[in-house]
Amino acid sequence: MRPSALKLVRRLMIAALIGVSFAAIPHPGQARQMSRDYQTGYYAYRSGDFEQAHDYWRSAAQKDDPYAQYALGLLYYRGDLGQPDYQNAAKWFKKAARANHGGAIYYIGLLYFNGHGLHYDQFRATEYFKRALKTDPENGDAAYLIGTQYFHGRGARQNFIEAAHYFEIGAKANNHAAQFMYGALLERGWGVPQNLADAYYWLRRSANGPMTFPEGANEAEPLDPQSAIDALEPRLGIDEIQQVEKRLAGEVPW
Repeated sequence: MRPSALKLVRRLMIAALIGVSFAAIPHPGQARQMSRDYQTGYYAYRSGDFEQAHDYWRSAAQKDDPYAQYALGLLYYRGDLGQPDYQNAAKWFKKAARANHGGAIYYIGLLYFNGHGLHYDQFRATEYFKRALKTDPENGDAAYLIGTQYFHGRGARQNFIEAAHYFEIGAKANNHAAQFMYGALLERGWGVPQNLADAYYWLRRSANGPMTFPEGANEAEPLDPQSAIDALEPRLGIDEIQQVEKRLAGEVPW
């Protein structure tokens, strides 16, 4: 018998750090208020001169440029100057967060989530992920992480209704892991009314791209959308499958 989506989901565990798609250095064209030093540092970074980027960003960051503070935090976080320096990353992310920089707020949450540079605190992590999502509703990684916190009862009281709510937000932001989780909950009716057709739709969506995870939240075993899809398909009518096919065909490719 093929495993259901929820059986695969139950294997979720905290594991080692992996890359995160949200870690983007802001392009100078994204905001008019970016300082000249920030912009010069950006082009130095793009050319691979991390030391020069550091110097320009530090100059701008000390003048309260939140974009430079965030970029400097990422520079330390990634270890672009050698080894990751999470304490310095936390210092500059916190400064950028005072200006309500959504990316910086998100990374403070990750530092609490993983216990890097800040003490390990799942409740504080959840708080910052929620702040990040409020600042940037398109942050699918933050939505996914909040969903897993409620799903597992880690950093929040276990609540499948809240988990489904945040997985849905992440799913609509095209986070494939959130799409899988939301589909799995719809399949079983956990925290949301059972809807096999919608579950099939979101599982199909989750299979359209690589299954990547925010840092520290990757799976012990890879999620397998295709196995979940194959297990669910016999439980649907032909008309239900055709409706999902039409729905997928009428949407812009992700």
